[in-house]
Amino acid sequence: MMKHKGAAKTLRFYPIMGGLIYVLLGVSWILFSDNVLIMLTDNPEQLNRYQTYKGLFYVGLTGLLAWLLLRQHQRLTVSLQASEQAFSETFEFAAAGIAHANTEGLFLRVNQHFATMLEYSPAEMRNLSFHQITHPEDLEHDQQQFSQLLQKITTSYTLEKRYFSKTGKVVWVKLAVSKAPESANTAPYFIAVVQDISAQKMAEQQLLESELRFRTLLDNAPQISVQGYDESGTTIYWNRASELIYGYTKEEALGQSLLELIIPEEAHDEVRQAMTYMAEHAEPIAAEELTLKRKDGSLISVFSNHAVVKLPDKPPQIFCIDIDLTERKRQAKELAFLAEFDPLTQLPNRQHFSNRLASAVKLAKRNQQFLAVMILDLDHFKDVNDSFGHQTGDALLLQVTDRLNLCCRETDTLARLGGDEFVFLVEQLAQPEDAARIADKILQQLHAPFTLGRHNDITVAASVGICIYPTHADSAEALLQGADAALYRAKADGRNTYSFYSDSLTLQARARLVLEQRLRNAMKQNHLTCYYQPQLDMQSGRIIGAEVLLRWVDPIDGIIGPDTFIPLAESTGLIHPIGNFVLQQACKQGQAWHLAGLSDINLAINVSAQQFNKGDLQQKITSILRETGFNPTCLELEVTENALMGDEDVVIKTMTALRKQGIKMAIDDFGTGYSSLAYLKRLPLDVLKIDKRFIENLPHAEDDQSITKAIIDLAHNLRFKVLAEGVETAEQLDFLREQHCDYYQGYYFSRPVPAPEFAELLKKQRNPATD
Repeated sequence: MMKHKGAAKTLRFYPIMGGLIYVLLGVSWILFSDNVLIMLTDNPEQLNRYQTYKGLFYVGLTGLLAWLLLRQHQRLTVSLQASEQAFSETFEFAAAGIAHANTEGLFLRVNQHFATMLEYSPAEMRNLSFHQITHPEDLEHDQQQFSQLLQKITTSYTLEKRYFSKTGKVVWVKLAVSKAPESANTAPYFIAVVQDISAQKMAEQQLLESELRFRTLLDNAPQISVQGYDESGTTIYWNRASELIYGYTKEEALGQSLLELIIPEEAHDEVRQAMTYMAEHAEPIAAEELTLKRKDGSLISVFSNHAVVKLPDKPPQIFCIDIDLTERKRQAKELAFLAEFDPLTQLPNRQHFSNRLASAVKLAKRNQQFLAVMILDLDHFKDVNDSFGHQTGDALLLQVTDRLNLCCRETDTLARLGGDEFVFLVEQLAQPEDAARIADKILQQLHAPFTLGRHNDITVAASVGICIYPTHADSAEALLQGADAALYRAKADGRNTYSFYSDSLTLQARARLVLEQRLRNAMKQNHLTCYYQPQLDMQSGRIIGAEVLLRWVDPIDGIIGPDTFIPLAESTGLIHPIGNFVLQQACKQGQAWHLAGLSDINLAINVSAQQFNKGDLQQKITSILRETGFNPTCLELEVTENALMGDEDVVIKTMTALRKQGIKMAIDDFGTGYSSLAYLKRLPLDVLKIDKRFIENLPHAEDDQSITKAIIDLAHNLRFKVLAEGVETAEQLDFLREQHCDYYQGYYFSRPVPAPEFAELLKKQRNPATD
């Protein structure tokens, strides 16, 4: 740059120097050259010749002088051009942004690096001032620095600021500004050197955020205490969890000795050695469970881990990460209890009882004694839950437990197997018959009414199954199975009684298990199919719908009726996949008939109480309707009265939601349940189905006539349609028609038939001439 300035200055004075030299030389030549020639000769001819030589010499001398001056000018010009090119390249190709700005802050020139940094072209930036592209939060400080530079208070300044790029992106820069030397030929301007530090700022921001997250996590983890100590054990860090766990505030803990704060006195030497080891070796000791002390002197169990931070040229810092184990130990204790005991009654559970029974069997075998396993099940306990709620049911179970405990000797064990099922282990039994006396005592103890809060007194009964060691079984598992089989016998005998185990009950239980497995296989092998029994309009005799009935077509036994396997399905939970299968197949078949041009008919599908009360029936049906495309207005759900006797609000809510989709609701086997009229009128129903037991003796049985007529009148008053089941004779049909019954189904018109046969019935109805 200095060389460039010197060359420019030399070029400015070069014409003056050349002119002065020429004038001086010319004057000297004119004044003195003739005298020199006269001194050389006085011969005119020779003098004339010398005059010619003098002129030629003058021309040559001035030409040489001119050549020297021009050559020097050329050298200076080349040097100036090289300097200007170097300056231009330095300005344009510098690895930093460079800009010249006038006193108003307008950019006079910017290099490509600076323009690229802000996503402009150099030409675009020459129309901008630094005020226009500076972040508003940084502008005031920048202007103050620039003003001091204008007032010559400072000669330069450096700052970090934010620019806005052309696209609005924020660009962090480090800016150095100085004033260019003043010149008479140029207006004052300022030189700015700009370095993009966005990446550095982002890294700093990420570091700050990381540190903030780290500190926030440390200070807000309620069960993870983090403390920092120097090499001597003095506290230098104490997070919020440390305050909660140990009781010392941050202000109380900082600067205090670790040993005095939380280490029990008997552990001082061991902890002091550990701190010394970590400080000297800069490595942590192994994590372990410790018992430490709180501010109030109480002890606390923690899982303690350690970390040693060693920074260059600084002593090590030791951090303890303690996890409060109080809640974990409490939960472990609670889980250990739950693994062996029932949380409601505090009685031993099935696992605990099984272990106790196994030990008792070994002892009875060694001492050659009898023992009895007695399983007790409350009769109709579900009705209590359904009528009064589970909270009342739990209260009843607690009172039952208290009474059952009164029947236990010190050597007996009472446990709860689950639900309303209890089990007794009666050891040191003198005679097997003594178990009957104990069972009778239990039943008598439960006979007195139970008072449950504001509810009326509740009377419950129980069934008891008894299995004797070694008379009936000789292992813990077999004794439980035998008592369970005997319990089923007691229920079958009318409940509120006891029954001993017998081989016939075992055979029945095994038959049930075999049937269950066969049913599961039938589901996998597609042996279940839907039959359709026509439902007809009483007046026109036209088919208006069909009840969908499930049949099990077994390859060996043929058709197995639903009375055989539906109760089993309900008791094993298989009713849910079976119910979904029936819904899926019926809707699929109904849509197929629709696409085939057959009449759109109503398909009535039975829904079990378990399906209805599970809570996802609406979602299941909605999904099936969406999948099959079946019209929901052609779907009717049939439920029994007993299925509707759950939570009244939930029942009505579910039925209402289904009905809003266009699905019709019907009560099946009406008159055989125990729903009240007040409850019935609240239900969003469409159809009442009269149970076939009221139809089969019509029109001869007067009682059935009265009941049937009353049901029809009741339904019509409630704006329900009525369908009679089991119509098998013309006389029955005539009577029902006279009573204005709306629909009927039964063997009089057709048995339940497979889908193809039912389709033929629909075709005949559409084209009666082909019949």
